[in-house]
Amino acid sequence: MKTKKHYAADLFVANPSRDHEAQQEIDSFLRAVRSYPDRFAREPYLSFQQHLSSIVTADHPPSTDE
Repeated sequence: MKTKKHYAADLFVANPSRDHEAQQEIDSFLRAVRSYPDRFAREPYLSFQQHLSSIVTADHPPSTDE
């Protein structure tokens, strides 16, 4: 019985909008990592998850349907 080999390149389908969204998520995470120590110094009970959430929310305000 012959089996077909699958390679990662065969399974990859370029999706520019998904790539852009993923890059935005990475950028938000890195910004949160860099800024968390200063924010934690001011707000010691703030978790990293809360801080990250506030950054992501600020980067992506709710859209309005007009």
